[in-house]
Amino acid sequence: MGEGEAERRCRWCGRRVDQRPGPGRPRLFCRDGCRQQAYLARRLAEAHGLGDDDLIVSRTAIEELQSRLYCLQAALEDITRDLERSSEPTDVAEALAWLRENAEPVAALWIEPRTT
Repeated sequence: MGEGEAERRCRWCGRRVDQRPGPGRPRLFCRDGCRQQAYLARRLAEAHGLGDDDLIVSRTAIEELQSRLYCLQAALEDITRDLERSSEPTDVAEALAWLRENAEPVAALWIEPRTT
């Protein structure tokens, strides 16, 4: 990647998309399968009268995301309060460990739109 170029991610799965040198449009998907899944999702959204940027996802997936975000928000509030009381290196290390423990599940979550 050249300087100033943002890393392009697959519009379906989020993996890094390697761009091929030469003429042509930039690649939007990492694989043909991802392009096909995105096409099916657009067709499903269109069949339900949704716009181009609207997706259909399961309620369970959204609830899982909201739950993990709630835990992360609570951890941020906890460490903010804890670090206002003490900024000793061991307390800072514990706060960062607590934040990381609650941030990793959010970072690991990937919600795929429904295609059926």
